[in-house]
Amino acid sequence: MKEKIDKVMEILARKGYRSVAELSGDLSVSEMTVRRWLDKLEQQELIKRTHGGAFAGQEMIEVDYRVRETVHKAEKEAIGRAAWTLVQPGESIFIDAGSTTAHLAFAMDDTRRITVVTNSSIVLQALERKANIQTIVVGGKVHGPSHSLVGHLAEESVRQFRFTKAFLGTAGINLREGFTQSNMEEVPVKQQVAGRAREVIVLADSSKFNQDVLVMFLRLEQASTVITDSGVSQQDKSALEERGIRVIVAEARGGGET
Repeated sequence: MKEKIDKVMEILARKGYRSVAELSGDLSVSEMTVRRWLDKLEQQELIKRTHGGAFAGQEMIEVDYRVRETVHKAEKEAIGRAAWTLVQPGESIFIDAGSTTAHLAFAMDDTRRITVVTNSSIVLQALERKANIQTIVVGGKVHGPSHSLVGHLAEESVRQFRFTKAFLGTAGINLREGFTQSNMEEVPVKQQVAGRAREVIVLADSSKFNQDVLVMFLRLEQASTVITDSGVSQQDKSALEERGIRVIVAEARGGGET
C-alpha cells in the first residue's frame, strides 16, 4: 500500500491537481480506495483535498522536491547542460531554487570566471568549492522544504543586483499567459529577479507544458528563452516561438541539442 500512496504523491507533485476518478484510473484501484488514501495524506498535511480530488498545496512542497529530484532526471540533466552553454566568462547570473535549475549548477565546471547569485541551498552546495565561480547567496527566511530563501529579506537582497542572465524554474507553462508557480512564497523573489535581468531563461522539462498551477509569476513575453527536453510537442514549441521566445530542446545523453 505504501508504494501506491507514494505514487499518489508523485502524481500530484507532477500534475498539481488530480480528480479522484483520474487517480483511480492512474493507479488501477477503486475510487473508494483513492479517497481513503487521500484522507490519510491530508491528515498528514501532505496534500489538500477538494470536492472530488486533491492537489499538492504548499504543505506538499517538501515531498514534491524529493520526487522531482528523480522524476525526469535525465531530461533535467540535459536541460542543465544546455543552460551552461549559454553562460559566458565574466557574466553575473541568477540561478533560481528548483530541481531543474539545480542541474545547471551541477553541470557547471570550474573553467569560467563568473558570479552566481542564488536563493537555493542546493545550488550553493553544488558551487561552493568551485574557485572560479563567485557564489552569492541572498538573505532571507529559510524555506526548508524547497531548499530556498524567501521573504522580505530575500526580495531586498535581490534588489541590490543586476544580472546578465536569470535562470528561473517553473511549476507550469500556460501557453496563453505565462509561467506559473505553486509555492506563493517564491513568487516575489522570482519577479524581482526577472525585473533585474537583461535576459530571462526559463528551464522546464516538457511535463510542465499546459500545466496551469496556483499563480502566474512571469508573463510569456518576459522570457527570452525556454530550455526544455525532446518530449515537447511541435505544437507547444511553435506556440512559444510565435510569441518571440527562443526554444532550446536539450536531448538526454546520446542525442544533440536544437
